[in-house]
Amino acid sequence: MKITLRQLETHLFKAADILRGKMDPSEFKEYIFGMLFLKRTSDVFEVERERLKERFNSQGFSEDQINELLEDPNSYGETFFVPERARWHNILNLKEDVGNQLNKALAALEEANPELEGVLKHIDFNAVKGKTRLKDQQLIDLIHHFNKYRLRDEDFEFPDLLGAAYEYLLKEFADSAGKKGGEFYTPPHVKTLMVRLLKPQEGMTIYDPTVGSGGFLIEAYKYVEEQGQNPKNLGLYGQELNGVTWSICKMNMILHGIPDAHIENEDTLTTPMFRENNYIKRFDIVLANPPFSQNYSCANMEFPERFKYGFTPENGKKADLMFLQHMVASLKDNGRMATVMPHGVLFRGGQEKVIREGIVRDDLIEAIIGLPPKLFYNTGIPACIVVINKNKPENLKNKIFFINADREYGEGRNQNYLRPEDIEKIVTVFETKKEIPKYSRLVDIKEIEENDFNLNIRRYVDNSPDPEPEDVHAHLVGGIPKKEVESYKTQFDKFGLSFNILLQSKNEDYLEFKEDVKEKSKMKEIVENIDSLKATISRHNEKLKEWWNQVKRDIESFYGNNNLWKFRNKAIDILKEKLLPLKTLDEFKIAGIFVNWWEQLRYDFKTIVATGWSKNLIEDERIKEKFFKKELDEIEELENKIAEAEGELNEVLDEVEEWDEEEQGNKTVSNVKKYLKETIKDLRTNLTEASLKEAARLENLLSKIEAKEKKLKKIRQEFKRKEKELENKTTEKRENLTEEETKNLLLEKFYEVIEEQLNKYLNAEKKEIVKIFEKLWDKYKVSLNELIEERDKEVKKLNEFLNKLRYYDGRG
Repeated sequence: MKITLRQLETHLFKAADILRGKMDPSEFKEYIFGMLFLKRTSDVFEVERERLKERFNSQGFSEDQINELLEDPNSYGETFFVPERARWHNILNLKEDVGNQLNKALAALEEANPELEGVLKHIDFNAVKGKTRLKDQQLIDLIHHFNKYRLRDEDFEFPDLLGAAYEYLLKEFADSAGKKGGEFYTPPHVKTLMVRLLKPQEGMTIYDPTVGSGGFLIEAYKYVEEQGQNPKNLGLYGQELNGVTWSICKMNMILHGIPDAHIENEDTLTTPMFRENNYIKRFDIVLANPPFSQNYSCANMEFPERFKYGFTPENGKKADLMFLQHMVASLKDNGRMATVMPHGVLFRGGQEKVIREGIVRDDLIEAIIGLPPKLFYNTGIPACIVVINKNKPENLKNKIFFINADREYGEGRNQNYLRPEDIEKIVTVFETKKEIPKYSRLVDIKEIEENDFNLNIRRYVDNSPDPEPEDVHAHLVGGIPKKEVESYKTQFDKFGLSFNILLQSKNEDYLEFKEDVKEKSKMKEIVENIDSLKATISRHNEKLKEWWNQVKRDIESFYGNNNLWKFRNKAIDILKEKLLPLKTLDEFKIAGIFVNWWEQLRYDFKTIVATGWSKNLIEDERIKEKFFKKELDEIEELENKIAEAEGELNEVLDEVEEWDEEEQGNKTVSNVKKYLKETIKDLRTNLTEASLKEAARLENLLSKIEAKEKKLKKIRQEFKRKEKELENKTTEKRENLTEEETKNLLLEKFYEVIEEQLNKYLNAEKKEIVKIFEKLWDKYKVSLNELIEERDKEVKKLNEFLNKLRYYDGRG
């Protein structure tokens, strides 16, 4: 059975669990990557070795000749040659001095393959991290864990499954490492956005001067592949200062099937490694997320003419514009680039202002995009994306397009993130240069010059929320201003609603809540039961079914057709055609429905393209719901019986009133039984009538507890038996699923996911309606006059009470 992405991700994460707690994730990540690399190269080598053996046999070579040829690295072509010491069967048999033996295996693998030179030397399984080094048994556990799956191409559900799992592992390490994570990893949503802004095509050269673990280059490679183009026809180049990160990047490229990517290990600012015609090499596209606010040195700097706009102070932690200038110099005459930059470069003075002015005057900036806060691991500094285009179209000449996207994002536990709909909106607005109030604007360079070349995004696109309207008259004497309510008409119209569902006229200018609206908490129920709202939701679901019936045929023909991106573009356009005329969701929210669906399912789609309707894509729960409803109902009934029996047992336990937790421990069944038995024994030794009577009562109580315990145990045993039986039936059914059943189950799943997304967005719009009424209630339901009247009533009551007590005449 082929490995799914979820299985491999779980497998790799559990490998990290073996080492977690012994050392920091930023320290042990290279061990996991190193072991994964050893296993993968060995497995691929064994496949090629078997293929060669068969070929040499068929060619009539003797056994000795075959063995000699099989140990010749030149026989293996593009496959890495794995020397005996590094072959997995030998790794698996390591028993002592394991760290040292693993180091020797890596060294032998590197020595046998010139293209791996320097890549594996940064991994030291014997290194002391903090105060500890890994023990032999820990490394043996790690090796045996990696032995669980074979990692050959034919074992994967889709071709780049291993690369996708490696990216998952990188993200997990970055999440665990906190700020250190940013040293080697750019969040995937940022990479996706920047690649889609530049839209690389086959035949291009792409460069990342601060390449980290290689995420931008891989994202560009995947983008070209998804377009149905040949990603092998790309020139990928990257440079990285940190040796361990460079090593991880090289392995990342190889595990993604991109062994010919050019990755160098050096300081980009002082020693750019890619050269052509006695100058730095120039590229079609540059993508980068350079380290923020670094110092740099001009000493021994090669090709200083790269920095034509000037040099920032070396010790002022202001290398940002030095990186940007290097990127500009690295672009061909028609080249384009996108780089993450801290906001400070947009408005700081001094030498940075001189550099900024030169770049603006040369009309190189196509767009500046403000990003939400806290997207990156290693900084809380506000960031932006600067898009450079050396060959701007005529309509953009002497203009810069500003997008202020800093208010639209998803909130995470440690980092925020760009949601798929946020990316879709930024890309669409950037491509069309659509101007949206408080979001985007095309600004003439003359205006920027008038602002002294200050590029602060809010200066040109201020997205501060409008001030909340307040009506003093309404606050004083009551009522809800009609004018304010009418400002919400657009939101009401989305569901064909009017304010009169909850409000009625008070006078010519003011409204009030209807008499039957007694509580704020009831508003949600009233709004959700309005017929026009239900009808609007129903129309959306009908249109979604129409869309599904159109695109389902395309999904059914995925197998063997690498046209996913073409399908994506077609399907999103059809969804907009279906839903936009309903005037409830705008084009970006409709895009959000689609792209959330797409992101959730794209690896399923890739699997279908590569291997057809795979049974492994179906969750156990779906098989159970579809084929074993009766068994699920029986299990649910047993769960209810367990809860009932536990309740009965607890009731009997509560009859034991004297209980001291400090002395007797928690009031568990075993503790209570032990207590009762000891107490009964003591009472039986005292032969008074009262003691014997109490002993008889407690014996009866003990019998009841034992009976209830026995009943509960029996139900639990039956529950476990039924659960096990259902698991076996599910496994058997999965194995025996027909292709038609598999297809139908997956199509059901795909439709349910997009239906769920549509309802999520419609519910968000519904909530906005409810929030409007709740806000009006909070602002205007109680006027100042009513508060004063209420206060006066309470003061009067208090005075009457105090008078009764004769408090005021001094006798109280």
